[in-house]
Amino acid sequence: MNLLIDGTELNFVKASRSHIDGKECVHVAVEGATAFLVESDNPSFVVETPVRNLTVFFDGVKRGEFDHLVAGVLEPAV
Repeated sequence: MNLLIDGTELNFVKASRSHIDGKECVHVAVEGATAFLVESDNPSFVVETPVRNLTVFFDGVKRGEFDHLVAGVLEPAV
């Protein structure tokens, strides 16, 4: 998904496990030191955060620190 943010066209990516047609997922793009997040169903609402903050968040996700928040949401991986 490409979006124009502050005059710059950014290429947003989503997780491979997200819905196949691009719905119901979060897309992420990075420009310089800023990360941008959008929901596929509302791309006009953009969340901006420093890349460092997003990196620290991703690290916490990888370590399982947020697993209790989404327990039972996804079916078991096949």
